Amino acid sequence: MVDSNDSFLREVKGEIDRERLENLWKRYGTVIVGSVALIIATVAGLQIWNSMAKSAAEQAGADYQAAMRSVLDSKLDEADGAFAKLGKDAPTGYATLAELQLAATLLEQGKKAEAQQKFEELSKRSGIDSLLKGFSALQATALRLGEADFTEMENRLNDLVKGESPWRFNAHELLGLAALKAGQLEKARKSFAMILADGNASPAIRQRSELRMAQVAASEGKTDGDTAKGDAAKEGDAAKSVGSEVKEPAATEPDASKSEQPDADK
Repeated sequence: MVDSNDSFLREVKGEIDRERLENLWKRYGTVIVGSVALIIATVAGLQIWNSMAKSAAEQAGADYQAAMRSVLDSKLDEADGAFAKLGKDAPTGYATLAELQLAATLLEQGKKAEAQQKFEELSKRSGIDSLLKGFSALQATALRLGEADFTEMENRLNDLVKGESPWRFNAHELLGLAALKAGQLEKARKSFAMILADGNASPAIRQRSELRMAQVAASEGKTDGDTAKGDAAKEGDAAKSVGSEVKEPAATEPDASKSEQPDADK
């Protein structure tokens, strides 16, 4: 009897649940169908978007490589146009690399002011990778060596020499060069000593810093006029060594304190 009653109660409960579901469907069925359709459309839209984004990235990669071949073939005007177009139309990553390479080709053509302006613009642009922003700031500052006074150089490099900045060794070297040129021998010594004291600095930058520490020591025994004359003679090569990686902006690497140290020698 108990089993019979349980069976009857289950049937009644099932009928009530069925009626509730039917009433629920009558009231909200259209909304539910619409929501499901919206979910399906959203998923399909995302798949299409991802496919388009992948296609755009692949095309940008091919266009970037073609522009780099123009650089290697010394067709710099052609490369300039290609990099400029990529900077406007390509996905963010390739667009930034293209603009960096555009600045490099401008510099190679002797268009220093235009190259410096492009690096300045990228160093202040929001939304791009912080490593590339730092690279741009370093290059813009390196191009000011010999024209800017020490205070300007120091202000430009303040953020790049701090803490764990991936560009701190390059920035300290550039700051040391600026100090040496300005006759600020103690500040020059401090910058080069910082590089030599840190085992994460690359061998090349350490070697240059050792040579410049010797230059600081030699300058301490000269008159101010002799120091300025000697610094001016070395200025061109110094700026070139610090900013040499401008030709290969895409080849930068992360900080050696975390994995590897990016260096201007590459």
